[in-house]
Amino acid sequence: MIARPTPSRVRRVWQWWTGGKDTVWALNLLRSDPDWDVCGLVTQVDQSSGRSVVHGLRQELLERQAAAVGLPLHLIEIDSKGPSREYEAATEVGLRELRREGAEFVAFGELSSGAYLDRRSDQLARAGLEAEFPLWGRDSRKHVEALLEAGVVAWVCAVDTLVLRADQAGRRFDATFVTELPAHADIGGGNDEFHTFVEWAPGWTRRVPVGVGGLIEEYGLAYADLELLRDARSSSADDVPPPVSASPKATAPARDLDPFQYYERLRRVEEFVDQNLGEELRLDTAARVAAMRASSFGRFFRQRVGMTFGAWLTIRRVRRACELLRQSNMPVERVGREVGFGGERTFRRSFRLHVGCSASEFRKSHLKDEARRQVSSYASGASS
Repeated sequence: MIARPTPSRVRRVWQWWTGGKDTVWALNLLRSDPDWDVCGLVTQVDQSSGRSVVHGLRQELLERQAAAVGLPLHLIEIDSKGPSREYEAATEVGLRELRREGAEFVAFGELSSGAYLDRRSDQLARAGLEAEFPLWGRDSRKHVEALLEAGVVAWVCAVDTLVLRADQAGRRFDATFVTELPAHADIGGGNDEFHTFVEWAPGWTRRVPVGVGGLIEEYGLAYADLELLRDARSSSADDVPPPVSASPKATAPARDLDPFQYYERLRRVEEFVDQNLGEELRLDTAARVAAMRASSFGRFFRQRVGMTFGAWLTIRRVRRACELLRQSNMPVERVGREVGFGGERTFRRSFRLHVGCSASEFRKSHLKDEARRQVSSYASGASS
């Protein structure tokens, strides 16, 4: 935990609850420390979908987890797709309600993000509360090893498809999953590469067994639609079902709303980017096109599109590179420059990350496909 003076009395704290491995382990540490009185859990759910923010978990699953750890669950309802000021205002109202109930601190499961620490600390300060980070400074690899060694049972409930394949959502979070992570991914998902749902952890009175009902993909994210198994209502500490082998059954369609058509600001930005893709494009430049401050535009863009402006811009450039590779004989290194990548190495790395092969391999594959189509067309014409 972050070092603090020895308290003269026990401090009242609520755990910020995502349902994932880190928040579960933070709670575990708090409950083992006699200086803390853990009063409950607090979580954000979207008022329209009834699912948790970021992790996309059904409210019922969070309630089952709260029952398993024996703590009340305080819900803060927000509109996750609405204006950021309304999102923040709703969160502050919920936190002030906690303060009136006697809360002094809210604990988070973050290990290392200074930006996250500052944002949460400022947010709580406005509500008259203080932030606590029980896991702060831990080595991500050692932290994950400790969780697995302790027997924590967890599922990958959401992944960033810019980093991991969509079908990674719905897998068990275990040693095999960790071993198969790409080298550029944090082993514990510290950069939001993936999120988890905990089915059981030490100290819980019962499991919260789940199965995967489907896979939902939208705006650069893939969610495993975890469902409570039917026999979960009868399970107890003495009747613990074995881990469930679940796999996605179907892929639910993404929402029909195209934010670049629905929001005029985003439409202008998209047009500007497409017209200047080969130039250096920065967040503050796009913000001016949208007639917003850079910090506000950054939040606006991520909330509506589901990814950062920088991540979206990279995808845009890779897609244009694919078109050039198919439609021209332009050398690969020049293609990278034409679509705005500053260096050949950056272009090659980004292309492989998003397409799954090198630019040269992509072009060769396209040429082979084109040749097969021409042969098939010639054969069809000759036979007729």
